[in-house]
Amino acid sequence: MLASSQLRRRAAVGLSAVLVLAGIALATTLETPSIAAAERPAPPDSDLAVFTVRASHGYEVTVFADRAFEKVAVFASSAQSTAIYRVPATVTSKTVNAEIGSLGRIAVRAVPGDRKPVVIRSCDGKERLKFAPVAYKGVIEFHGEEGFTDVEAERAPFDYRTFREFACATEGGHPAGKFLPGARLDVHRLPESNELSLSATQLRRGAATEVWVQIDEGPEGLETTRATQVRTGPDALRFDSRLRSATLSPPAPFAGHATYRRGAPPSRRWTGDLTVDLPGDADYPLTGPGLRVTLEHPTA
Repeated sequence: MLASSQLRRRAAVGLSAVLVLAGIALATTLETPSIAAAERPAPPDSDLAVFTVRASHGYEVTVFADRAFEKVAVFASSAQSTAIYRVPATVTSKTVNAEIGSLGRIAVRAVPGDRKPVVIRSCDGKERLKFAPVAYKGVIEFHGEEGFTDVEAERAPFDYRTFREFACATEGGHPAGKFLPGARLDVHRLPESNELSLSATQLRRGAATEVWVQIDEGPEGLETTRATQVRTGPDALRFDSRLRSATLSPPAPFAGHATYRRGAPPSRRWTGDLTVDLPGDADYPLTGPGLRVTLEHPTA
């Protein structure tokens, strides 16, 4: 299992794009002559709300709300998995109101916090930024599908740590380097309302295997993203030296296995009974029609 901070960093980069698509502009910046705008987060103000509460089964629930676009993103995360729900909301300078269907609701008002002023670092770590404490009081209710997590709370402080983590997240990465002797298996499905991405990487034969899966679903009004990842031993991804075939059989929350055969007819190239338990959607199938599969060497 990957550490919670690692998952949060990975999710922070991915969620930056998710929030933009949802209309939530988290990464606004201060204009200060002594520091580049992209190097420091904006201070939280009445147009932006970010707060986190502890939920059941090892999850935390974080709420992001932006007044300008009247959207809320509810982010339920554990050390291994995450689920994001994007819904319309009524956001004013003092209140956030959002119905999450049968999953719960958010109805809070901003009030003065009961802590001392909060100090956080700028994105480059060079400046110490001081903010007045803010809290949100009212109804914070979320009940994950299939009981994966639950929370009912009446108060939460502005989450400066998560605010900085997401505001300072950068997209992209380093340019691809040399090819390594291991294998990377990628599976994709890209319809508009039911996207699937599965990736399994072993940098060198016999090394650890990292497996990541994400699905994006939902009609207009309640869009969801669910993801989970594991880091496990080399037996989870077995492949031949010419990368003509590979078998993926990772541990829980995955179950079963799937095999890729490059030379097989299209309908038989990716077969098996591989599934995954995602938060709120157990036994999600990872084989079947409409999937595009590639097998290649990973890069450094």
